Amino acid sequence: MPSLVSMYRQPRWFRTLFLTDIWERFSFFGMMAILFLFATESVERGGLSMPTGTAGAMVGVYISLTFVAAIPGGWLGDRVLGQQRAILWGAVTIAAGHCCMAVPGTGEVTFYLGILLIAMGTGLLKPNLSALLASFYPREATADREAGFSLFFMSIQISAMIAPFVTGTLGEGINWHLGFGAAAVGMAVGVLGYLRGMSAFGETGKTAPLPLPRGALSLFAVRASLVTGAAALLVGVDAYAGGAVVEHVVIVLGIITLALPFYCFRRVIATAGDRILAYRWVFAATAMLFLLLGQAHSVLNHFALTHTDRLIGGFTVPASWFQALHALFILVAAPMFARLWSGHGAGWSAPAKIAGGLAVASASFVVMTVAALAATAGPVSPLWLAAVYFLQANAELAVGTVALGVTAQIAPHGQAGRMMGLWWLAGAMGAAIGGQLARFGIAPGDTRPGYFLALVLVSLALAITIHTRREGIAARLRTEPVRDAA
Repeated sequence: MPSLVSMYRQPRWFRTLFLTDIWERFSFFGMMAILFLFATESVERGGLSMPTGTAGAMVGVYISLTFVAAIPGGWLGDRVLGQQRAILWGAVTIAAGHCCMAVPGTGEVTFYLGILLIAMGTGLLKPNLSALLASFYPREATADREAGFSLFFMSIQISAMIAPFVTGTLGEGINWHLGFGAAAVGMAVGVLGYLRGMSAFGETGKTAPLPLPRGALSLFAVRASLVTGAAALLVGVDAYAGGAVVEHVVIVLGIITLALPFYCFRRVIATAGDRILAYRWVFAATAMLFLLLGQAHSVLNHFALTHTDRLIGGFTVPASWFQALHALFILVAAPMFARLWSGHGAGWSAPAKIAGGLAVASASFVVMTVAALAATAGPVSPLWLAAVYFLQANAELAVGTVALGVTAQIAPHGQAGRMMGLWWLAGAMGAAIGGQLARFGIAPGDTRPGYFLALVLVSLALAITIHTRREGIAARLRTEPVRDAA
């Protein structure tokens, strides 16, 4: 693969970060492929017997937590640890979380401890790895920096494509904890590789670029300890009183995830003005994108398991394998989008591209609506899900990449980090809402075509609204020509 050949031509510091990202994404997507399936599986078959609605909400909240955790994670790298140590501790925390989930026979305690550690570690590793990578390029080396990040984007798709085959085969076919164990081994390899390659970083990212004063650091530690202790106490009291701890935690975390973006958005608007007011459409589109894509890990995973004919030549395809299709289609479609944006689509405005991408995402759930109707008569062809993932991959390339580019372009001076954090929070909000909505999309014996149709109508309405206002939005963003291809 050309991208891997290009990677080995890069300096050692690049290869170290690239391979660390490869293994982190392998562990993440490997776990996501079987998380919902394990949670809903019966205790007799090694699962947790969690109600499907609760499991779907839990998956959505977990994904949103990995986004939200990037905010304090990036802050710790900038103010306390430095990028090098933040990446290391993030990787170790992720590995510890996967190890917790790989331990058989210990039930819900290690399960929830594991996903909490993974979310915390991901929030610490991801923003700091990107920041450290960017630090090696001079500010004026735009082309080199973009090429480097393009290779990293490729690493995500490679991992996302391979991981479900490994963890799904082991988890569904042999034992769920073996699947989680494969993710743990992958992350452990990533930690060891990072430790071996750290010397290549030199002084870059070794210390915090804007360290907290000693007194402020102590105050931060005290406050963090108090918040953590209070949260643990509340969970303990709820458990002792016989409350539905899982449901309560999911609800509280969901509320926090939904409220935090509004708070941060108001803070940025107060200092940034008109552009950020127009950015709310980009924010909404990003949240909608992640709401729709997040259905893959719960609702679509359940559809693959219960309503899809997975028997091919005497072999039953594991439901988790379908998760690899999204990444495969992105790898196929990405070069075509690169040519489109630099060719015929060069004159299109960002709002026009985003609206078009949302329309494609809506079309994917039109396909799911038809598939769900067909499934009322029995299991349907796997080609239905393949078509859904193909359309969603194209939607992500249109909406995700363009929205991220706009976010970087319009960031006010000195607020680039806050703006990127706002984009992450948009993803967190979408994942959290999508997880709660998943409760209505999963029901034993019911394919729920009305649920998929509702997603079509909501996402299409937003796409039409953005397309209708595209010229005004583009003009207020002032990042490119207003004129676009209607």
